[in-house]
Amino acid sequence: MSFHPDFFLRGPFRTLALGLALTVGGPAQALVFITSGDPTFNTTAPGGALTDSGWQFQGQWSGLLGTPVAPNFFLAAKHGGGTVGGAFSYQGSGYLTTAKFDHPTADLTLWQVASAFPTYAPLYTGTDEAGKNLVVFGRSATRGEEVTVSGASPTSLRGWLWNGPGGGTLRWGENTVHTTPTVGGADYLTASFSRGGGANEATLASGDSGGGVFIQDGESWKLAGINFAVEADFRTSADGSSFKAAIFDAGGLFYNFGSGFTLVPDQLADIQASFYSTRVSSYAGWIQGLTAVPEPSSVTLVSGCILMALAVGRHRWPRR
Repeated sequence: MSFHPDFFLRGPFRTLALGLALTVGGPAQALVFITSGDPTFNTTAPGGALTDSGWQFQGQWSGLLGTPVAPNFFLAAKHGGGTVGGAFSYQGSGYLTTAKFDHPTADLTLWQVASAFPTYAPLYTGTDEAGKNLVVFGRSATRGEEVTVSGASPTSLRGWLWNGPGGGTLRWGENTVHTTPTVGGADYLTASFSRGGGANEATLASGDSGGGVFIQDGESWKLAGINFAVEADFRTSADGSSFKAAIFDAGGLFYNFGSGFTLVPDQLADIQASFYSTRVSSYAGWIQGLTAVPEPSSVTLVSGCILMALAVGRHRWPRR
């Protein structure tokens, strides 16, 4: 039996990136990198071609991240929680929330604040995200122990556990938009964790819900996604203990497809796990209707900036 490298992207959602409140025995996690386990990796704003690629628009909300998208509104993951009256921390100041607006089908909440933000992110409204480079943000941790498959070729290494030390520090990584699927009535951007990715190649883990995904549009970096979920529920044997991991090749591992763990055949091509971010372009009209902010092109803004699909019934959230 042979699996296409994108096989798991064709199915329903399986695992949502886990939040600390739902985690058993583990500290907060966040972006995992293909090239580095250093907890200080990418903990300062990106520069060069990635300058102003969204770092400046990330604020802290309910232990996670949120992104201002209008003078008095920020966007966050609905599953991340939070209550009206709480404070959103942004660029060194606190902003009291006065109202919330949940999208009926997507994992998005638009929060209103009492005082205006000094800057806010423009929205990506195009439909051409697939194939574009992205910059993604999450709250800091390093990767844990190696996940290996005995006797596998050409290498036994498959990825890393999520149990590295956490700290909640903002980090950034890069990837490429792979697909733009609709699953369970909501639209997403997916990105696969690749061993052939660049130095900043990253995927999600616990702690990354609500982080922004930015894509360059002309001279500006625009908000294209809000972190939602990641494919991460594995075992090394059918009856072994399950674990959460960042996996760049699931060949030889067992993955939870919702009805139990199934062996992913080892083969020459990598079977890559993916992460999912709610697709902002699909919901730009909803956001603009509530904020009364028109298309970014007609207003003055500061330039800124699921291997297996995730099972609807087995959600795990990236959280604190």
